[in-house]
Amino acid sequence: MGGQERQAEPAAELTAEEIQRYSRHLCLAGVGEEGQRRIRSARALVVGVGGLGSPIALYLAAAGVGVLGLADPDVVELSNLQRQIAHGTGSLGVPKVESATRRIGDQNPGVRVEAMAVKLGPDNAAQLVAGYDVVVDALDSLRDRFILSDACVAKGRPMVHGAVQGWMGEAMTYVPGRGPCYRCVFGGAAGDAMAGDLGAFGPERVGVLSSAPGVIGAIEATEVLKLITGTGEPLVGRLLLWDGMRMKFDQIEVMADPVCR
Repeated sequence: MGGQERQAEPAAELTAEEIQRYSRHLCLAGVGEEGQRRIRSARALVVGVGGLGSPIALYLAAAGVGVLGLADPDVVELSNLQRQIAHGTGSLGVPKVESATRRIGDQNPGVRVEAMAVKLGPDNAAQLVAGYDVVVDALDSLRDRFILSDACVAKGRPMVHGAVQGWMGEAMTYVPGRGPCYRCVFGGAAGDAMAGDLGAFGPERVGVLSSAPGVIGAIEATEVLKLITGTGEPLVGRLLLWDGMRMKFDQIEVMADPVCR
């Protein structure tokens, strides 16, 4: 993954406090002390600090990711609190990146947060992703996901994708040179046509189960930790689908589009 050269030589030994804090990781197959040091030296960017970004950011912070970038231009609103667990009533009107930074600081002061109250766009996407080893899509816009995916492809950064709506969700991981990007799967003519306003299909009309972002967000965080530690099989070339109403997981094998722009 991007930045792997820097992670090949993890930083100094864990402190006594870190050994105690991450004890369940240190005895875990696939992580251990070396994996935990890799997590500590990693830089992860979460784009969107709402329903999905909340559990993603909190789990990555709990895991001890050394530098956690948060990018979101919005402030906390009352309607967010039904599902956006990084924020509370006391944070109403506060920028989401600031609210989440406070929560992360309380959860794990050893994590350095880089809070950016900015909206992702074609003019800043490449610069945003360039400074991180792995990028997480916690967005709620098809257009913005295309922009983020394009920037990750251009900069050679892995991207973990997730989305939720109603009682359902999906997740997929892009690794440079190993499988399809988000645009490969969703960026055909139909996808581009839907990249604007979702209208009647938007989450503000269809709704989102409060726990749905937690399910998919936890999966995304797990994918990030697998990429950082080099453990397991990430969702490369596999679109994972979750149906909360039937409590069923399915997956679809997807391939890189040879004409993907």
